[in-house]
Amino acid sequence: MCNQPKTKIAKRLPFDSIEKTKKESIYPYLYTGKLNLEHFIRLKNDIRAHHLTSSPTNMSACYANAIAKAYELLGIQIYPKTYYELYQQKPDVIPSGTVLPFENQKFIQIKQSRLEKENQSAIQPKYKKELNIHMADLQIDQFEFEENLNYIFLMGKMDPKFKDKLDEFQEKLIFQAMSGFIEELDPHSSVYQTSSIQNNFSFNVLDNISHQIFTGYPDILYIKIKNFITYDDKFTTSSATKKIIEHYLNEKMKNQNQIGAVLFDLRECEKTNLTELEKFLSLFIKSNQMFSLQDKYAKTIHPSIRDETIIWEGPIAILVGPNTKGGAELITGSFQQNRNSLVFGSKTFGQGTFQVFFEIGKKTGYFSGITNKRMILSSGEEIQGYGITPDIIIDDPKKDPNQMDETKYWNWIKPLAENKRNPSHLIQQNLDKQLRTNSSNNGMFTEVNPTRMDFVLSRAIEYYQLYLNKRQEKIFN
Repeated sequence: MCNQPKTKIAKRLPFDSIEKTKKESIYPYLYTGKLNLEHFIRLKNDIRAHHLTSSPTNMSACYANAIAKAYELLGIQIYPKTYYELYQQKPDVIPSGTVLPFENQKFIQIKQSRLEKENQSAIQPKYKKELNIHMADLQIDQFEFEENLNYIFLMGKMDPKFKDKLDEFQEKLIFQAMSGFIEELDPHSSVYQTSSIQNNFSFNVLDNISHQIFTGYPDILYIKIKNFITYDDKFTTSSATKKIIEHYLNEKMKNQNQIGAVLFDLRECEKTNLTELEKFLSLFIKSNQMFSLQDKYAKTIHPSIRDETIIWEGPIAILVGPNTKGGAELITGSFQQNRNSLVFGSKTFGQGTFQVFFEIGKKTGYFSGITNKRMILSSGEEIQGYGITPDIIIDDPKKDPNQMDETKYWNWIKPLAENKRNPSHLIQQNLDKQLRTNSSNNGMFTEVNPTRMDFVLSRAIEYYQLYLNKRQEKIFN
């Protein structure tokens, strides 16, 4: 039985009435069209019902950022006047451009040329966080939000780029406002257009799952996985993995030989699906406590155990890095804690949350993804913010020193409690000692694998094969 962290039960916030808000609006045209403010209110209600940490205190900031995002359609950046006055002499915070006359006393408008926009650097998280505080202080409500959207629409009517495409402009206006509103919540909640989803997700099997045998003492079946998703009704990451392992097991049986271990490479794995994660883990683990998920109301959900036959009971290791995110981190932690699997590489990204997806209106082509659950490992530890620390650290010499992780976002969701488990580096110390001995004795593994490997993978194979040969000794128990 795992001990779950104690949490405060979130208060249920009142939902906005679409009919009442629409009736009170003085801009009824904003409630018409393919995508309109009715959909915006539904999005707000979905956030209140499902978001992991949604709170009324940040509503003004969400409205203000929605307005700011909408102004970007016209090539205009806006900032709260108080924030502008504080940082107008810092070009890395307030971009260069022409300050426009504006009747609204709360905001400063800055019009940028194309060159100025291209040279603008991304705002640092600490300044973004402070910007959020200034936006919250503006106390913007639904009426003021609509007033600004109307002003932007009127400006768009006078813009030669949009005056003959007003329906399209209005749709983009609402979409931009939705995007700005939801992105204030956390880095992973967002709204999507169907076309953008199709462009961003490549489902080519060969691009997403690859495998080979690394011969040695013993042979290691290496499987690289970039996505835990469903490719079509009959082909998924888990079914592909199952076929790969079964194929090599059959081949080895014919040759009266056996695979000694499996190594999953999840260093580039960012996209995941919860159902697919459960299917995949069920191929290797039979436990109703392999992990759990917790929502904003402290309700804990355990994954359903799939009726799958365990296909591999031998050693399993995982190779991870800074781009191992979300569900891939959950896979890693589950193997580490439920199968005592070794983890190689460097610390993972630290995204310990899942998103739930909703269609925004019927057949509009728009969807929302709202962060609604946090991942809890079987030990009670969270992944959020902490990530997974490998048992054996292998740093990539080509690693970007500015590599992002979850805690570098200004609005990352804080974990519930401090993680107290630290991986033991006794294994690594003993393996390093043995590797030095092998090197001085002309090496333990004399066979050269013809496959070109990157440094981290090559070192992981070396460590893993040495560990497998020495795992019966007391130092690795």
